[in-house]
Amino acid sequence: MKRSIMKFVLLLVCLTGVSLAYSQENFVSGSIIKLNGDTVKGYVDYRNWEKNPNKIKFKEGENSKIMEYNPLQIGAFVVSDEIYKSAIVKVDQSNSGNEISSTPVFEFRTDTTFVLTLIQGSKNLYYYADKNNQSNFYIYNNSKFELLEFKKFNRIHESEDLFDAYKGHLVQEMNNRYIGQLKLYFQNCNIPESMYQNLSYTKESIQKIYKYYYSHMKNENVIIRKTDKAKLEFGVLGGLCTTKIKFTNNLPSEYIVFDYLAKVNFDAHLSLAAGAYLNVVFPWNNGKWSLYNELLINSYAFHGFYSNFTNSTYYQNKTYNLEYYYINMNNMIRFKYPVGKVYLYVNTGISNGFAFKEVNHAIVETRLTSEPKMTEEKAIEDTRKYEQGFLLGLGLLYKKYSVEFRYEGGNGILQLTHLSSSTYRYNVLLGYRF
Repeated sequence: MKRSIMKFVLLLVCLTGVSLAYSQENFVSGSIIKLNGDTVKGYVDYRNWEKNPNKIKFKEGENSKIMEYNPLQIGAFVVSDEIYKSAIVKVDQSNSGNEISSTPVFEFRTDTTFVLTLIQGSKNLYYYADKNNQSNFYIYNNSKFELLEFKKFNRIHESEDLFDAYKGHLVQEMNNRYIGQLKLYFQNCNIPESMYQNLSYTKESIQKIYKYYYSHMKNENVIIRKTDKAKLEFGVLGGLCTTKIKFTNNLPSEYIVFDYLAKVNFDAHLSLAAGAYLNVVFPWNNGKWSLYNELLINSYAFHGFYSNFTNSTYYQNKTYNLEYYYINMNNMIRFKYPVGKVYLYVNTGISNGFAFKEVNHAIVETRLTSEPKMTEEKAIEDTRKYEQGFLLGLGLLYKKYSVEFRYEGGNGILQLTHLSSSTYRYNVLLGYRF
């Protein structure tokens, strides 16, 4: 069974590697604006960038030659309702390392990049996530991009109060110069002081200043980029499930334990599985990552036989009947990647199963002297109805349809000092997204 798991993991790694090696492009409709102001429509290799790109790939037609452009070669590009403008910008690099600076003084460098337009109108706002994934916001002032300056720094807290608990400790403070810059930028608009007092260096917070400004401007042509939010996907799924159960004796052989279950070979059981899912698709990285959650109903039924035979007049036979019906809550991290017109995806996560129906039965035939005696009893005295497991899955998505091959390893229906159980499931699941 361990070899099967390793083969399955190796298959996931290989197929994921192949998809990453041969499917690195994602051309969607877009356009570039040349330095002379001309617009060329075509296709942009769109990546839903977490960090702003410093170059892009573009082609005019589906079969045209792919061209690569940097910010010095074009004025802007538009793709997926996003406007990126070429810019030479100032960036604070004093906190670019792992340690936070100990001074409020800025240390600037110059980057050449594409900045994302958050708000476009008479008052503009731009965003740049640099190579260190540091957020930078810019206004367009006096025909140039002006950095809204913000910096976190550490300092030693000094106090004359002998009972000050923070005296001599390292405390974090902020240089909020950007607030003064925004006040100057919007000096002709009566922005309430309370909005500046509650202002933080985030997209949502800074955009509130702009929205207030434009709400008081009549006939103003403004474009406000919507904030990326997680996307919810609902669907149903169903398929086949093959389950294998194994009981293991945990004590050394010199201990006499009547663990007949460990000596029984239960055949794998094929059953149906069905359920529903909710997939939370994260907005970054072109929606490749998501948190996949599902409720799945499945079952298994095992029938086994064990014989402790000495001779024809002294033996004991046991016939086991184990049936369990589960509702499983599965939670997984999913990564998907485009391969042509389909998506290849992998899942990994945990499963929590709750047995809502149990059949735990054994028929015992015992012969010690003359006539055999038939009795009925529980197959297992102490069972649990809560099972945990781990999940690995590989699947394909095409439009609203999916197919997945999934492996699940669980801790079974009991855990005793001398005897434990494990379950192994292989699922083939078909899904439909509404």
